[in-house]
Amino acid sequence: MRTLIAVVLAVFAGHGAFAQDEKRTIVNPEGTAEFTEKKGIHDIRLILTSRIFKQSRHRLGRAKGCVTIDGRVPLGTDCGLPKVEIASMRLFLDGKRIPIARRLYSDCYSPPFFKDYQARGIMNKYLAIKFGDDTKSVFVFLAAGDGAGVYDVIWVLRKDGNHTRFTNSGGDCGFLNFDCKPN
Repeated sequence: MRTLIAVVLAVFAGHGAFAQDEKRTIVNPEGTAEFTEKKGIHDIRLILTSRIFKQSRHRLGRAKGCVTIDGRVPLGTDCGLPKVEIASMRLFLDGKRIPIARRLYSDCYSPPFFKDYQARGIMNKYLAIKFGDDTKSVFVFLAAGDGAGVYDVIWVLRKDGNHTRFTNSGGDCGFLNFDCKPN
């Protein structure tokens, strides 16, 4: 019995030492990624940039027990300070730049690591771009956040600049998981 206990302890001790020697991959959350979509003769180019959140760039406050950033409750933080923010969102529809107001994305924090996820080929789990039926509008679906701060956002971006968005507290049945069946 003592031998069995000694063997089990040696196995677990060796496993712990091995795990400590593994090198962790550190991903830079800052970066720019470009996403494209085509439908017939029409094309979309969406460029998203993320950066480290710096408090000095923002006005911080509190409301109902949660932090506010620039007067808004941030998405993706579970009432805390974020680490990463969406710095810019640029849309080109049929080669023409369509301005997007900062207010449509400036409260969206903890985005996926756009550049890294795109390089690894997994960005489609977090972002989808689709033309509207009229090809004068674009739907952008984003799953973002971390832990309890998970959220989904759908932007409806129109050629005439009359954009809107919808947000949802995320979970197992987000906007990008169309086959999900809630419990």
